[in-house]
Amino acid sequence: MVDFKKKDFRWWLPSAPKDSLFQTWSHIQNVDSDRRVANLNYMRMYGNRNSTGSSPSSYSLSNDSDRVTLNVVKSVSDTVTSRIAKSRPQPRFLTSGGNYSLRRRAKLLEKYVDAQFYLSGVFQNAPKVFLDSCVFGTGIAKVYRVGKEIRYERTMPDEVWVDQAEGFYGDPQSIYQTKYISRDVLLDMFPDKRKEILAAPENLETQYADSLRIASRDSTADQVCVIEGWHKASGPEATDGKHQISLSTGVLVDEEWVHDYFPFVTFNWSDALRGFWGIGLAEELMGIQVEINRLLMKIQRAFQLLAVPWVLVEASSKIKKAHINNQIGAIIPYTGTPPIVRPNQTIAPEVFAHLDRLYQRAYEIAGVSQLSATSLKPSGLESGVALREFSDIETERFAVISRAYEQMFMDTAIRIVDLGKEIAKEFPGYSVVAQRDRHTIQQVKWSDVDMDKDSYVLQVFPSSSLPRTPAGRLAMIEDLMANGLIDPQEGKRLLDFPDLEASIALDRASSDNIDRIIEQMLDENVYEAPEPFMDHNLALKKTQASYNKAVNDGVPESNLQLLRQFMVATNEMIKKAQIEQLRNAAEAQGQIAPGQAPMQGAPPAAGIQGVPPNAVQASDGVVSN
Repeated sequence: MVDFKKKDFRWWLPSAPKDSLFQTWSHIQNVDSDRRVANLNYMRMYGNRNSTGSSPSSYSLSNDSDRVTLNVVKSVSDTVTSRIAKSRPQPRFLTSGGNYSLRRRAKLLEKYVDAQFYLSGVFQNAPKVFLDSCVFGTGIAKVYRVGKEIRYERTMPDEVWVDQAEGFYGDPQSIYQTKYISRDVLLDMFPDKRKEILAAPENLETQYADSLRIASRDSTADQVCVIEGWHKASGPEATDGKHQISLSTGVLVDEEWVHDYFPFVTFNWSDALRGFWGIGLAEELMGIQVEINRLLMKIQRAFQLLAVPWVLVEASSKIKKAHINNQIGAIIPYTGTPPIVRPNQTIAPEVFAHLDRLYQRAYEIAGVSQLSATSLKPSGLESGVALREFSDIETERFAVISRAYEQMFMDTAIRIVDLGKEIAKEFPGYSVVAQRDRHTIQQVKWSDVDMDKDSYVLQVFPSSSLPRTPAGRLAMIEDLMANGLIDPQEGKRLLDFPDLEASIALDRASSDNIDRIIEQMLDENVYEAPEPFMDHNLALKKTQASYNKAVNDGVPESNLQLLRQFMVATNEMIKKAQIEQLRNAAEAQGQIAPGQAPMQGAPPAAGIQGVPPNAVQASDGVVSN
């Protein structure tokens, strides 16, 4: 046996042997075998399968498929996942200065990150990571790149390894990942490492089997075990940061690791008092779930044995069994004592009461109401205020968890930005297609979004704080309209009902078009003249408000000139429309001949100086920053 106390596991040192990373991982995974066994139990518990301490075979049931189940672990985990992970937090970059150019870069950087969230599947995989935290205690996602593509990959907790001593305070210096990859895929990825890949064994002999790995020795897949390790530099000036990918037969990748974080984004359902790994709902509820399983199997067995009535027949009586059937009005001849039908009490009522009590306690421990789990509304709560109050009470229980979930998105955004910097260095002119607004897209170049980290502060905001149900959303919007905070047009937009989408799009078409022109002049320095069929009064009002804001923000003079030019042209169109209206009215009253100019003294049109700087209303759309 290897004397681990004398062995040097510092695989990141230049003098370390080629198999040092593999040997280090092998030692850690052998020492940390208890965690894998526990994770297996948690996974079985969530998957409604056999787990330690509740084997069905001991109760003479043939197999797991015959068991009656009441899976509170899965019910609670799925409920909190659907409640918390339904939100889509949006990272926002707030600049620390007042420079317009910097704020424009921050705005484009938000679009870049939003685009990468969509392209890499962050919103699709984040709920799975959250569910892993409920079951295993810790959910893990890996953020990395392949060429110009950024990927967000859900990672099973049993693939990640941390030395227990290093992770004592939750921030280890090194981290490792196990991955079983097809040999052909590796040959395609690393053609210059063909010798090492072909020599790698198919089935790795370790002290403990990989408990969560689906593949077995009888599998037809030709996979090899790949170990990837990261070591953070020992200090700001140190150069011992290392990233290495290794097989048992050799090293595939050996490069410097310059970041002060790992490519993994982790989320704990509940932080342990010490150590890297968290505590999940499955661990908290395991005792209750095991007892529920035992009670259900006892109840099932009792019903199998005692659920039907017994027919007591005296041995000396001459009764044929065929006469005892389910026919109505059947005649049963007998001699001596008549047969007696005796119903049985299958199991004591206290057993069912205990079962119900355990089931309720599980929801209380998790902080979830059974009504949420069954998607039912409490009886008696009819008003929007009462429904929101009921929702708030349950939501406060998960306030800390919700903030941690939002932090996971912020950590993801940080890694995406750093990966963008790496891609831009390797691929000049790097860009992505991002959403400009709800209806159009734009090309975002990395050169237009690149900023120093000291230039911005990253914050995260929820996608919407409105209720999710139509009734709750309608009640809240009605309150907002009643208090004068929004107008009916904006309220209709906030309802976000699919059957209103076409109507809302028509209502806002004019305002959206004006917003597009203003943003084009501010962000791209491109002028577009007002059109005759535009809402000129609204255009003048929004452009003037945007102009005043742009002056305060320090927008370059060339962009301001475009706004002034647009306002002058819009004002001229308003004047022409008013003159035409006066001429038509005078002709209709016979005051002037057709084609004659209107009489002098007509009230002047509202010019730029005469238009008051009114605040833009909610129905006017969003003024460009």
